[in-house]
Amino acid sequence: MEIPWVIEEPTKIKHELLRQYIAAWMKILFSTNKNYGRPQLVTYIDGFCGPGEYYCDTTKASKCAGSPVLVANIANDLILADRQREVAILCIDENKKCVESLQSILNGINTNNQYWQVYHGDFEQQINTILDEIDTKAIKDYPMFFFVDPFGYSGFPMQTLKRILSYPRSEIFINYMVYDVVRFWEQDHAEQSMLELFGTEEYKDVDKTQDAEQRQLFFMNLYCKNLREIAKSRYVMPFRINTPGQGVRPRYYLIHASQHSKALKVMKDNMARVSDVEYRFEAIGVKTTQMSLFEDPGKVDLRNRIKDYCKEQGTISYDEIEEWAYANTNGMGKTIKEALMQLEQEGLIEIQRKPRQKNNTVTTGAQIKFIGE
Repeated sequence: MEIPWVIEEPTKIKHELLRQYIAAWMKILFSTNKNYGRPQLVTYIDGFCGPGEYYCDTTKASKCAGSPVLVANIANDLILADRQREVAILCIDENKKCVESLQSILNGINTNNQYWQVYHGDFEQQINTILDEIDTKAIKDYPMFFFVDPFGYSGFPMQTLKRILSYPRSEIFINYMVYDVVRFWEQDHAEQSMLELFGTEEYKDVDKTQDAEQRQLFFMNLYCKNLREIAKSRYVMPFRINTPGQGVRPRYYLIHASQHSKALKVMKDNMARVSDVEYRFEAIGVKTTQMSLFEDPGKVDLRNRIKDYCKEQGTISYDEIEEWAYANTNGMGKTIKEALMQLEQEGLIEIQRKPRQKNNTVTTGAQIKFIGE
C-alpha cells in the first residue's frame, strides 16, 4: 500500500465532522474541569488511525490531514490559549508504515510537549493494553473520546466497547460498515467476527427472505440495541450517511455512544452544521421498537412524537423533554422548541414558564403540562 494514499470523499466528511465536534468537546470539558477545580486533561484515542496525512485528490499535488493530526492541531490552539490544558493523543494501527508516518508528523507538531503516542498492532489487543495502563492512572476519571474507524466489520468487539464505556466520562464514535455486514454475515469465515461485532448470536435471526434494505435495518437495530444492553451505553445515536447515487441504502453509519446527554447534544448539533454537503448526514429518529432508517427525517412528525410523550408523562420539565427528544427523535434544540410552541398554540399543552421567561419561547425551568387532545 502506498503511503500516503488518496483520501476518499466520505472520509473527508467524517474528518470535518470530527474536527468540529472535537473542538467543541474540548472547549466544554476544559471549562467544566476548570470550574470544578479539576486538571484540564482530556484524552483522544484513535483506532485504525492511518498515516496521518493523505493526498487530497488523484493529482497528488497537495496533502490533507488525517483525524489524529486534525485533533493535534486543535489541541495546540487550545493549549496556546491556556497553558494549564493537557491533551493526550493515543493512536493505533496495524500497518507499521502508517505508524511511522503518523508518529513522525505528531512529533513534528507537538510543540507543547504533550503525550502523543502511536502504537503498532491489532486494535483489539492494543486498546486493551492501553486500557490496562489507564486503569492504573487518574486519567481514567477524565474525559476520553474514542474514534473507531475500521475498514470493515471486524476488530472492535462489543465486549471491548463495553469496557471503554465503563469509564465514567468516555464516549465512542464508531464507523459501522453495515453494507459489509449484509454482504458477508452468512460467510463461514465471518462468523467469529460477527459474534464479536454484535456480542451475541442474535444476528443469525435475520429473515433471509427479506431484501438487502430490510436486512440492513435489522442489523442496524440489533447493533444499536446491543450497544445499549451489552455495552451499557445510555445514549446511542446513529447517523446515516447518504451517498450520492446510492438511494436509501448507505454503505455505513456513524454511531455515537455515550453516557451523558450533553455529549449527545453536542454531537447532534455539529452533525447538523456539516450536513449541507453532497454526502449528507441524517440523525435517525429512534423509536421504542425500531428506528425509522429509511424515512426522510425532514418529514418525521416531531410534533406528534413530542405530543404523545407529553401525554404519557402528564407534567414534565422542558429539560426532560429536550433530553428525551435528542435521544429518541431527529429533533434538536430549535425544532424541539418549535414543536412545543405549536402544541401550546393548538391548546394541547400548557407551558408553565418561570417569572420573566418570554412567552414566545420555551426554555430551562419551564414545566410542560398536557391538557388534552
